[in-house]
Amino acid sequence: MGQPLQSCGHRVRYLMTTDYNWLNQDSPLEIDRVPVPDLANPVSVVIRFLRNKGMARIRAVFTANPPKLLLLTNLNPFIDRIMVRIAKQINPNVRIVLYLHEPRTTQRMVYGWKRAFLLIIFESLTRNMANMSDAVILPSQNAYEVFQRFFKKFRGSSRIIPLPFVDEPCLEQIERRYLSLVGHIGNAHQKGVDLFCEMVEESLKRPGTFAFQLVTGENPGPLLETLSEKARMNLHVVHKAKLSDEEISRAIRESTAVILLQRRVMQSGVLPVAFMNGTPIIASDLLGFTQYINDGETGCILPVDSTLDQRFDAISRIQKDLEKMSSECRRVYEKNFDSQIVVNSVPWILGAHEDTV
Repeated sequence: MGQPLQSCGHRVRYLMTTDYNWLNQDSPLEIDRVPVPDLANPVSVVIRFLRNKGMARIRAVFTANPPKLLLLTNLNPFIDRIMVRIAKQINPNVRIVLYLHEPRTTQRMVYGWKRAFLLIIFESLTRNMANMSDAVILPSQNAYEVFQRFFKKFRGSSRIIPLPFVDEPCLEQIERRYLSLVGHIGNAHQKGVDLFCEMVEESLKRPGTFAFQLVTGENPGPLLETLSEKARMNLHVVHKAKLSDEEISRAIRESTAVILLQRRVMQSGVLPVAFMNGTPIIASDLLGFTQYINDGETGCILPVDSTLDQRFDAISRIQKDLEKMSSECRRVYEKNFDSQIVVNSVPWILGAHEDTV
């Protein structure tokens, strides 16, 4: 989101948590850092944030550089409401824009009752954050329609801007050989990790050569223990607590297909990166995927809880038409997800046009 704003001549500063120091320590961008601990317990997050003088740090940053626009792209409704209040104290006319990735989580119980309860609280705080904002950006038509249904009190403007990614694919000429699961594996049932592992085991019994890949920043140990020794030998693991964009792109570029067999999804951040690298996707028949994936053109759409035969048939279809599908994936990325597309929305982001699109 920052790149297109800057390309239009606006000065952009980034406020990031100190957890991202490793990612941008050599960056030429103007970056300020604030201590926000990466913890699951929201109460602990706020307490540690206050103990580490996070409020004072934000106030110092905004005092030195009074914000004209505050664009929140990764919502933390506990900390962000503090940040918005400080910004408005420094500049009462600051424009608040919220990029809302998931307005409301449907089918919460797929995560278990504890997280389902936390999601209800989180969504209540999110609605309050939206009401504090001048504008809300939604990443897809799917998210936009959910926002319209459940955020009735919102009086600002809203617009769809699909997840923007700077066009930096892996340019290495490497063989596509892996069938890859990319991303978080913590919520295994929701992510369909069991379906992926089932494929790894089944590949040992099927004719042909299949190579699988797991790309994750989370500890893969417990998952690997569920696989047989032979299956583990057929699974290439890319794991680091801090995976760079370049490492993720390379792993996806080395893939024949990315496998996204979630049981629920609003939209996927893996999808744009896969398409940027020309990699087709095997995905569940959920609106979060089908709004961008066309069966037989940019991948294969399968029923939720698909059979093994359906999954391996999808692999065959992609292998058979990989070159054509890869080209179409790039076209869809360029049409929807290239960050330069955001340039068209910069006047609206800045408040010049208050239309709803």
